[in-house]
Amino acid sequence: MSYIVFDLEWNQPQDGKHSDERELAFEIIEIGAVKLNEDLKLISKYQQLIRPQVYQEINWRIRKMLALKPGELAKGKHFPKAVREFLEWCGPDPVWCTWGTQDLTELQRNMAYYEMTPLSTEPIRYMNVQKMYGVMCGNIAQSKALETAVDELQLRKDVPFHRAFSDAYYTGKVLARIPEEIRTECVSYDLYHLPVSRKKEIHIDGPDGECLITKGYEDREDLLHDPHVMTIQCGKCGGITVKTAVRWFTANNKVFYAAGCCKEHGYVLAKLRVRKNEQSLFYAEREYNYIDEAAMEELKQQRRETMEKQKAKGVGA
Repeated sequence: MSYIVFDLEWNQPQDGKHSDERELAFEIIEIGAVKLNEDLKLISKYQQLIRPQVYQEINWRIRKMLALKPGELAKGKHFPKAVREFLEWCGPDPVWCTWGTQDLTELQRNMAYYEMTPLSTEPIRYMNVQKMYGVMCGNIAQSKALETAVDELQLRKDVPFHRAFSDAYYTGKVLARIPEEIRTECVSYDLYHLPVSRKKEIHIDGPDGECLITKGYEDREDLLHDPHVMTIQCGKCGGITVKTAVRWFTANNKVFYAAGCCKEHGYVLAKLRVRKNEQSLFYAEREYNYIDEAAMEELKQQRRETMEKQKAKGVGA
């Protein structure tokens, strides 16, 4: 087993046109990676520039950040050739590791643009080292910059930041400092492709609750009216449906909240995020967590205030 810690740099257009209007919003121009063994020791390096085909004029912000030299990218390889070589270097069944959530999605998006064989047709499990570092620091809500983590861990800065290889290199160094229990329990999934059926849906159990990533729905309302998604359950009781204590409500029509009450384990807070994927399918990420009486009262008050605001605006409760 090998850990492939990789980072991508990409170019983007300069005209400000919304990314949804483009077939390819970001064009990858550099891949950098390190391969770590089971002991998280560096055993190999990879770095490759890619000659841009879609946006040949480099965005000035990108050029400044990467300190690109004139004509440097012209020496790069064509994207399909570079990616085939990269995947061959990675070897079979790699454990993907990135700083943040975007790199695997952008890699798959660029591969789809060139009609390459996909990495997977299902969600890809990977290690989000940024998230793991937040868990280790006890502050998962704040996403820290890679250089901040390097400074806090007092790691040696022996290569410049803000190039694909250097950021992969430092991400690997941070990963090596993450305790094994966090690496094991802090699971992430790239959802460029969604679960294809209810049987394939992703269930993630944690010490304080659980998370469900649903299959895709063509109609958003079908998702929001599916009892499988909207029913509140107690994971500690084996998924038994509990009595609703606070009905579902939302302030922005994207994040929904509700709560139930288990006679044995207390209040269960349900949080539902509705998203849309690359194939224009709607899906939800639902979380269950256990809360105390004070948090329950806060949730009730939040619902009352939300309903009052929506009523004042003429929105149906």
